[in-house]
Amino acid sequence: MAWRVTVPELQDQLQCPICLEVFKEPLMLQCGHSYCKDCLDSLSQHLDSELRCPVCRQWVDCSSSPPNVSLARVIDALRLPGDTEPTVCVHHRNPLSLFCEKDQEFICGLCGLLGSHQHHRVTPVSTVYSRMKEELAGRLSELQEERRKVEEHIGKLVNNRTRIINESDVFSWVIRREFQELHHLVDEEKARCLEGVEGHTRGLVASLDMQLEQAQGAQERLTQAEQVLEQFGNESHHEFIRKFHSMASR
Repeated sequence: MAWRVTVPELQDQLQCPICLEVFKEPLMLQCGHSYCKDCLDSLSQHLDSELRCPVCRQWVDCSSSPPNVSLARVIDALRLPGDTEPTVCVHHRNPLSLFCEKDQEFICGLCGLLGSHQHHRVTPVSTVYSRMKEELAGRLSELQEERRKVEEHIGKLVNNRTRIINESDVFSWVIRREFQELHHLVDEEKARCLEGVEGHTRGLVASLDMQLEQAQGAQERLTQAEQVLEQFGNESHHEFIRKFHSMASR
């Protein structure tokens, strides 16, 4: 016939009500409910030999609880090779199958029922593990998103750096070319100005040279006339008077 439950669902039904782990050496009470041998031993050490079943609250005798052989065989058939037992509680020697949300530490089922964690919020380790795995996945997703944003920012910075360097090279080339053209224009204007000054200077100098030449000619003629007059002044009275009018007109 077909199975009506899956193996994981069946495994959930095979958990001890005290430690919330799969039964280990299960013992069956008179009421029909089963518990791990270590869980019942630890529970009986803290209570009387007759106690109430934690599930149905009937009075039972722990000392006359036989092993649940059929249940143990089913568990052995479901157990995978290499499964390791969880760490046990140092107080009750039961598996640390629960997690105290308040104290943030692993506890066993008896710690949650009888110990200092009795009124604390406790959660099965498997549930806490799944919850923390989901939280870790969320944190990892957030980190990956932040890393993606940082990588995009780095890419923009690299692109901006490359763009600025390229633009700087273009601007430098344009500036050098413009200044070269300015230098060429300045050199042409300088040559034109120098040529104009030199041409103007040559014209003035030529004019002055001509005037100087004329003045020197006049100076020479005046010197000659002065010498003639000085010689004329040495003439005798009669000669001086006789030649004076012709000399003066000259």
